[in-house]
Amino acid sequence: MAYEIINTLRSKSTIRVTGNTSTRINISQLSADVNTETVISATISHIITTSDGAWNVYRGDSNSGILIMQMFGTLDYPLSENDIVMANSATSNIFVENTGTGGTLILVTSKSTEYPTPLIN
Repeated sequence: MAYEIINTLRSKSTIRVTGNTSTRINISQLSADVNTETVISATISHIITTSDGAWNVYRGDSNSGILIMQMFGTLDYPLSENDIVMANSATSNIFVENTGTGGTLILVTSKSTEYPTPLIN
């Protein structure tokens, strides 16, 4: 299970997963700073893949969740350029699996977040 998440405060999160894997990304892992940013939901706005099998993307904790996308080979889907996002069960975790022996999956997410309200004296 090799993955990396690059989070930006008040902006996107980029998830990179490599290899033959089944990986769960918890919504809370998309927070750039858990003390100031609480992620409520995340939609997938851009997908890049390489694989000798298929990348399956689910919303939920495992592959029993909602299958929202299945991709084969090498692809680049800039969904947000066409005003499309994968938002099925946007408050659920993201679970990915690669049925091949290798490959890379990059998911760019747009986040809905909450921030603490500063106290004014």
